[in-house]
Amino acid sequence: MRAVAAFADAMPLGVARTVAYTIAAAAWAIDGRGRATVTRNLRGAVPAGQPLNRAVRRSYTEFALTLAEAARLHRDSWLAPGVLTVHDPWRVFAARPLRGPAILATVHSHWDMLAAASHKLRLTDEILAPTLAYGDTILDQWLAQRRVRWGCRTVTLDRAPLALLRALRAGGVLGMLVDRDYGGHGLQATFLGRQVRLPTGPAALSLQSGAPVIPVLLARKSPGTFALLVGKPLRADPALPRGQQVADLTRRIGAATSRLLSAAPAQWVAFHDSR
Repeated sequence: MRAVAAFADAMPLGVARTVAYTIAAAAWAIDGRGRATVTRNLRGAVPAGQPLNRAVRRSYTEFALTLAEAARLHRDSWLAPGVLTVHDPWRVFAARPLRGPAILATVHSHWDMLAAASHKLRLTDEILAPTLAYGDTILDQWLAQRRVRWGCRTVTLDRAPLALLRALRAGGVLGMLVDRDYGGHGLQATFLGRQVRLPTGPAALSLQSGAPVIPVLLARKSPGTFALLVGKPLRADPALPRGQQVADLTRRIGAATSRLLSAAPAQWVAFHDSR
């Protein structure tokens, strides 16, 4: 991964994108199992036939482009004026930077670019995000150091619950991916037209800290421009019994992030089996 990032960073941006397109096309052509998984994940949001086939292929392209572009996020010039438009109808970021406690909830789609854009535009001072450990200490440290440069501190999932709650109680802002149940203890819910298991951690943290959950998505509009979509802040429903509040909020988080993603479903990194 380090070699790929260095290679992509050394190229002019146009060349890096061309290489990413080429690699994505080759991967799509030979990865039959991956195509089947992406097709299952997208069929609830994209019409069958050619639209779905194009969306599956686009998912490969988006992932490759994201990797190529993420290699350049340490550069101050990567987010030039006009590259990103913020759509914030609820005025979440009316006062910048956002003051916590707050949980920014997104999905596997340009997630590192979203963190970097939030920092560059002063939407946030700093984000704390849980992350998977890759089993390689050097790689984990390298990724963590890169993310700190764009205002994103990370904590591994095994240490995350307590660290995240402490951060919220200290007025921090979390960034959480809410479309995959890595722990295996998630809740059955509808996401992008399918029944999947979603993690309950974001809802539980919101309930314990009083922090709102704010759905966000960074979506590509053209090869070089993006839109940051900001949804309505969500909180637990106090009218429900406490035992039901986490389940209800988890389902509403899934529905809200799913609605944002439905604007660009092919940009979801959907190579996992989300059953």
